[in-house]
Amino acid sequence: MITPRLETERLILRCFQDDDISAVYNGWETDPDVAKYMMWESHNDIEKTRAWIADEICNIAKDDWYRWALIKKETEELIGTCLIYYSDEESSYVVGYNLSKKFWGNGYTTEAMKRVLEFARNDLGLKLITGSHSVENPASGKVMEKIGMVYNQDCNYVCNGGKIRTKGKSYKIEF
Repeated sequence: MITPRLETERLILRCFQDDDISAVYNGWETDPDVAKYMMWESHNDIEKTRAWIADEICNIAKDDWYRWALIKKETEELIGTCLIYYSDEESSYVVGYNLSKKFWGNGYTTEAMKRVLEFARNDLGLKLITGSHSVENPASGKVMEKIGMVYNQDCNYVCNGGKIRTKGKSYKIEF
């Protein structure tokens, strides 16, 4: 299924586009506070962001990868990203998200992910979704709890392309 456009009260969730490169690069890829807990390495070169956007555009029609750019309706700013994707390692779909720091604490991630879970349940027919976060990033766990996920177990958490290995907590939701 092609990644669909979704909406919430305050957000538009749409596929990434070529003209998102600067907003992504400046919004979170170069911010060490945001990049710290991402699974991939942060981008220290805008060309890496350009390649990342190109990959995301190629993934739009995949049946196991759904990523959205989060657009604030009021200002039309790209403020972050969220996704669900199938992980062979987890044997389930997994949630992921990040937000530009200046938008933290406003409930945008929770709002977006509630809509994504609705899509996953109603349109994809998924029965189980998992997620995890670093113990040093409890705000991510709060998002998972607010969208109805429940703590499952402690786990290992790898971020920054494998450069950082730490303890984590995994969550799940069953429909």
